[in-house]
Amino acid sequence: MTDLDARLPRPLATSERGDGVPIVLVPGLTFTRHVWDPVADRLADRHRVVMVDLPGHGDSGGSAADSDDVVKRLHATFSALGVETPILVGHSAGAMLVTGYASRWPVRAVVNVDQPLTVAGFASFVRQRADGLRGPSFADAFAPFEDSIGCARLPEPERSRVQALRQIRQDVVLDHWHFPLTTEPHELQRIVDAMLEAISAPYVYVAGDEPPGPVREHFLAHALLPRIVAWPGGGHLVHLVDPDRFAALLSELAQETARRGGC
Repeated sequence: MTDLDARLPRPLATSERGDGVPIVLVPGLTFTRHVWDPVADRLADRHRVVMVDLPGHGDSGGSAADSDDVVKRLHATFSALGVETPILVGHSAGAMLVTGYASRWPVRAVVNVDQPLTVAGFASFVRQRADGLRGPSFADAFAPFEDSIGCARLPEPERSRVQALRQIRQDVVLDHWHFPLTTEPHELQRIVDAMLEAISAPYVYVAGDEPPGPVREHFLAHALLPRIVAWPGGGHLVHLVDPDRFAALLSELAQETARRGGC
């Protein structure tokens, strides 16, 4: 390995199947790429589906403390696979990363799964619980976040499958939350708004419940080509509660962007 090779971003671990318009599926914090299997199974007969492990998850090593570095690793991953202008799908924290990616490189579309882009309140809450998250009472401090994920809404056997794929590790959570833990909430919001405003591709926000007014208004004010899809009762794992409906949405989006000529 040359010195230059050592400095290049390392590709992330992936699994892929199918051919056609590339659809990249990025999971949220504590989930591995295989959480997307039910969605990928429904798409692979007509699309090229790529599932990604984030740093510290599954088969991907390295740190996520620098979100810019993670975005660069996503780009290195797509370059290594020959994936150009994909539809980028991100769940929860993964949605923030695909938003960052799409603000810098061409994509066909972005699909944000249940990640509100009004982030200042979340950052403030994380910072309030910083001592607990960093200390021996991590499980108690993380409990409100765990409750909000809503695995209980999933029917069996999907609930057990998803739980078996998860790893809730203190070091990984702190690593991925380094930015909100160390950045003033108003500054974090400014950065997210700038990313959103830089995306020229369609941006679809899929919410598992009706977004509150301020969340909806903020998104519509900052996204250039916004679309909100609300499926009340789906919760934070809306893509797994009804993978048929979610896969159909992605397939329709792929067809729409193909008719428009991509990005």
